[in-house]
Amino acid sequence: MLFYDGGRGFMDATAEPVGSLLTRVPGRAQPRAQAVKEFEKAVAALKKRYRREFWPLFVPKAEDIYRWQIQLECGCVREVFTRGKDSYPDQHGDTDPFTERRLPAGEYWCSQHPVVRPYQDIVEWYEREIHEFPADPEEPQHDMSPEIWAVIRHSEPHSSASWRVQLACGHACRVATDLDFTPEGGPRLVSTVRRDEMRQELEDYWAAEGPRAWPEEGPRRDHLRRMLDLGFPLPEPDRECWACAYAKNVTGYQRIGWLVPRTKTAAPPTQREQLAAELAKAEAEVRRLRRKLEDEG
Repeated sequence: MLFYDGGRGFMDATAEPVGSLLTRVPGRAQPRAQAVKEFEKAVAALKKRYRREFWPLFVPKAEDIYRWQIQLECGCVREVFTRGKDSYPDQHGDTDPFTERRLPAGEYWCSQHPVVRPYQDIVEWYEREIHEFPADPEEPQHDMSPEIWAVIRHSEPHSSASWRVQLACGHACRVATDLDFTPEGGPRLVSTVRRDEMRQELEDYWAAEGPRAWPEEGPRRDHLRRMLDLGFPLPEPDRECWACAYAKNVTGYQRIGWLVPRTKTAAPPTQREQLAAELAKAEAEVRRLRRKLEDEG
């Protein structure tokens, strides 16, 4: 279940007008009681995420929530919430469960139909954090050979920087870097001689290992060759985007209704209706007076 806590995501100036995807969506809406339970669960998560003084801004009231049935480009159908019936699903984006960041407007998470993770260029660096790590254990980890583990193992406690970055696709991810890295200074490159050596070493390794070689022939190996052409930059200028593998565009949505049914209130009378009522009252009074006059003859 998705709840929009006010973020609008990245809006596309070329996108269709909001509301243009209103259509009939296959499937039936879940029972209201189940929707209320999911809303309460989402509210509880928001209250843990934000301090109490920010609850009026980010934690909604059930009576303000409107329910939608949406269909994604992969064919999946799900229900989402918005604040009010005039706030459409394609004005908002789902939440990336890996980064807890908002996806671009009109994109929703689907774990049922992932695709191969594409590489996306890094377009912005922000939010640098420093992480402290203990010394690595002596025993090889992650099924690595002792020879490789001996090369990459940190025998002493060490520190690493982590940057939150924006990708060209509009998604976000984290990138680990050396402590002295700055976006202005750019990545560290190997020498031309070392680059050529690395290229030859990899090609020899791939030829010797065949299908067992890492990475397998395909996008990742093509990416590694491309990085070698660039001088093997660290950090790399692009990243595999997990969000691109799971984010799907909404293709249509249908109204379900308010989460909490609204009591119907009579509309206030118009000025014409008020004048007609006053006239009817006056005419009734005139008839009463005439009857009284006739009775007194």
